Amino acid sequence: MIKKEFPGEDKKTGLKAQAADRRYHFFLAGGDVRGVLVHGSRMIREMKLNHDLGVLETIVLGQAYLATSLMAAGLKDEGLIQLKIECGGPVQGLSCEGDSHGTVRGYLAQNPIPLDKAPDSLDTSPLYGPGFLSVTRYTVKSGKPFTSQVMLQSGRLAEDLASYYQESEQIPTVFVLSVRLDKDGELKGASGLFLQAMPGSDESLLGQIQEAALALPSLGDSINAETDIVEFLGESFGEFKPEILSDKKVEFLCSCNKGRFEDFLKSISSDEKDEILAKGPFPLVTTCFNCNTSYEFCKEELMELFQS
Repeated sequence: MIKKEFPGEDKKTGLKAQAADRRYHFFLAGGDVRGVLVHGSRMIREMKLNHDLGVLETIVLGQAYLATSLMAAGLKDEGLIQLKIECGGPVQGLSCEGDSHGTVRGYLAQNPIPLDKAPDSLDTSPLYGPGFLSVTRYTVKSGKPFTSQVMLQSGRLAEDLASYYQESEQIPTVFVLSVRLDKDGELKGASGLFLQAMPGSDESLLGQIQEAALALPSLGDSINAETDIVEFLGESFGEFKPEILSDKKVEFLCSCNKGRFEDFLKSISSDEKDEILAKGPFPLVTTCFNCNTSYEFCKEELMELFQS
């Protein structure tokens, strides 16, 4: 993966910003509700820059990145989770994946999202239309992927993910996904919250905690690199006695590299190889969907590659 550089930013500033993005695991009400809070402003900024996204696209894909990071919090070992949406609205679909190490990547099916006119609001419901949401989990232990799928209910990702957990796993769950941009289209902040009732807990308890969560100011506005998360959780959920269990770095990161594309090019048919060498174009540009990194191959490289 090649990350685009922010104009005028030195390496030290960039590393400091990356270090501020973290995912916090916590309990509420003595362990009756488990929670995850992710601060991912740098992650979403890098996503926006690498994918060259506009305001609407940043909100839609940014919410999916935050949601994926929150869901991946429960993974162990070398686990991987994929969130995928296929729909009939202008978005048409998206795909994001996150792993147990805290990295997230993914893309929109349409960038830019094709619209006849500028939207009247930032409500994403009209953008999705009818469709399906699927979640796939890969674990080392099982050795094979497991996918579950539900219909989109509202076109608002936080609500549709809550419906997914209720329908597919029968677990009451709450999502809050906040991506905030200023009037110039620059990202102000991005954070997300996941709350889930533990087996045997009082069903009304999550409802009370959900009310407290939805009453909070926008997470994208209220959480930044300087926020004391212990203090924030205490102020937000004090009556439920939050207990932070652990925290981990989160990052926009993809495992792609030029070598993987070399392997792909080697695997294509002889006819396809001959056509590429005869017609080009050169350099041949290959692009990773997940991070929008491009790798170029000149004609000489391809000739050597196809002969190996």
